[in-house]
Amino acid sequence: MSHAIPAVLFLPPAGESAGEKWMSRARLAACRDTIENLRSTRLVSPIFVLAAEQEDRVALGAAGIEVLTPPASREPFHFGNSLAAVAASLGKGALAYFGGASAPLASSRLLSDIVAEAGQPGRAPTAWVNNTLSTDWAVLSSSEGLAGVSAKLTTDNPLGWVLQREAGYHVIALPASAETQADIDTPADVLLLARHPQVGQALRTFIADVAEPGLLRKVDELRRVLSTPASTLAIIGRSSSAIWREIERRKQIWVRLFVEERGMLASGRAERGEVRSLVGELLDDWGPERFVDRLAAMADGLLWDNRVWMAHRGLWPSAADRFASDLGWAEKVNDPDLAALTCALKGARIPILTGGHSLVSGSLLALLESLPPAEPG
Repeated sequence: MSHAIPAVLFLPPAGESAGEKWMSRARLAACRDTIENLRSTRLVSPIFVLAAEQEDRVALGAAGIEVLTPPASREPFHFGNSLAAVAASLGKGALAYFGGASAPLASSRLLSDIVAEAGQPGRAPTAWVNNTLSTDWAVLSSSEGLAGVSAKLTTDNPLGWVLQREAGYHVIALPASAETQADIDTPADVLLLARHPQVGQALRTFIADVAEPGLLRKVDELRRVLSTPASTLAIIGRSSSAIWREIERRKQIWVRLFVEERGMLASGRAERGEVRSLVGELLDDWGPERFVDRLAAMADGLLWDNRVWMAHRGLWPSAADRFASDLGWAEKVNDPDLAALTCALKGARIPILTGGHSLVSGSLLALLESLPPAEPG
């Protein structure tokens, strides 16, 4: 018989800029929805939140959540050490971990099935992860192995990879779907989730209150591209053949898929400055206006994981700049190259959304699932 297992959700700092605060509010809303889904399983208890911001701690504490206060330290926050410390405080047994906004579409039924497996006594070290190469959430049958690899986990991204390669866990990657892959890393992820039927009430309310009409219109234009037979959608970044297959299964459109640098974070290539992008070289060579114009001549819409280009440059923009660019706020972007690209994208004659990995994986799946099925040919 399965035992109830604890869960911990991490919420990062909010930042000071308008774009960062926009994202912080979205993450908090998604976190609330995930907590409700975990509670409804009746197999997850207690539920903790480790939140960097006092405002988030107050809001969640008022809702009856057990809030952990980050330890006072002069050292920067370290994900692996923090997760291992939480696991040790709970006895190193089974543990569910979620980035605060990493499972906005994960249903209570899906979570119940996984937690029931993880809670079975005597199971060998096993981890159920939403993605091995880019982990956003994981359920562990035992958290004891975290201590030995915590130093290598600067973020949650390599969690599944490291547990499998270096901690001896049997890692089970869940089947790719919007439920398992959707993750709110950037504003575009929020926008693409807007009309999915499994979006929780807190996030749905946030979108209705905050999302700018112009951004939602761009999403509607992308929906029309996907729903119009013989249209062409371009996808650039860390996407996959599974995404391509899903589009072809559901819709009668053409796809231009430019895949580069999958696993750049989990493998450490980005941290070591080893990311190389042919698309990035074209952008650097042509300049943003010509690059965007050429893309618009080849496709009716574009979803672009432009974090690969950022890593390729070796000059990673601030979160304030990244989110402002994704929201189309060119006047708030300080990085001159990114500001120029933002202006070019805003003036494009086709709908374009930029973001991170989830934009061309889980969030795109969510967009597909929110559309009616294609008519038989």
